[in-house]
Amino acid sequence: MTHWARLSETGSTTGMRLMVTIRRRLGAWPFRIALFPVLVWYFLLRGVARRASFDFLKRLEPELGGVRLWARSFAHFMQFGEAIMDKVSAWSGEIPLSSLTGTGPEDLRDAALRGEGGIILVAHHGNLDVINAIGERHDIDLCALVHTRHAEKFNQLLEQATGRKPPQMIEVSEITPATAMALGDRVNRGGFVVIAADRVPIPPTADDAKADTNSVEANSVEANMAEGSRPASPASAAASPRVLHCDFIDQPAPFPQGPFMLAALLRCHVYTLSCIREQGGAHPRFRVDFAPFDDSLAVKRSGREAWIQQAMQRHARHLEARVKRHPLQWFNFFDFWHQAPDSTSNPDSASTPKQDA
Repeated sequence: MTHWARLSETGSTTGMRLMVTIRRRLGAWPFRIALFPVLVWYFLLRGVARRASFDFLKRLEPELGGVRLWARSFAHFMQFGEAIMDKVSAWSGEIPLSSLTGTGPEDLRDAALRGEGGIILVAHHGNLDVINAIGERHDIDLCALVHTRHAEKFNQLLEQATGRKPPQMIEVSEITPATAMALGDRVNRGGFVVIAADRVPIPPTADDAKADTNSVEANSVEANMAEGSRPASPASAAASPRVLHCDFIDQPAPFPQGPFMLAALLRCHVYTLSCIREQGGAHPRFRVDFAPFDDSLAVKRSGREAWIQQAMQRHARHLEARVKRHPLQWFNFFDFWHQAPDSTSNPDSASTPKQDA
């Protein structure tokens, strides 16, 4: 099975530039009209994405079938198109704070003012690019751990088209001990590290192993900082991505241990953050929820594995509840339940996996 991060980007740079230009120069409805045939083409010809949508929707509504299933799935794709439009608006600074509802913006700002930084768990559900409007305008220190290569053309295009720098991002495939310590320093200063907790680590290839010669194991980073011990070899770090199956929509699904391992190593507050589009049209509104999830301040090394396992299952239940409330804003268009085999949790010897935020 093709891993989500190995799926090729769809669309030429020229086509994407045209779509971004239409959105920024002509507005939302011309963008929707231009996007419709693109989504029809993608829906009909991209079987992997369509079948993933079918599978997801039938898990939520087993009675769906025939024309109803196809119509519901196409509506799923249309919601993804709306999310692309919102992404352009967010990068352009066109989403006013007045369009954000819920207590999330205030709760995030209050946590920042208290200096209670930490790890923020997010998922590919809703549109987190809208959060940029909060971080940028309230001068909140937000940094995302991302796999930017997966949408490199689109991200570069948005930066060129809008003339605005993207939010702070770190490609975790390039993490070094210095980077890990910098993340710890950021959190200690009251900053936040945003990381997706719904996609499994990117499996290594021969080229990856060669390129990642500076990668180190997560507990080796901690040990190197705390005890001065020698990091494990890059080859062994790349060989064992850490995945745990958690109950999710009536079947175990693989989730990455990396976000929770990082939280355990940094011994910090852990939060959840979501942004759901609640109202469409020319003036959409977004509900933002930011809440404490847990903290690893008192987690000892001997209890790290148990904490990671229970935290991951609680997060899966939390995400499931959100997804069931807004199913069409679930944007994992691949075989989510069969991303990877389970792996034995052993945070004291596990590697820092690559994540996508």
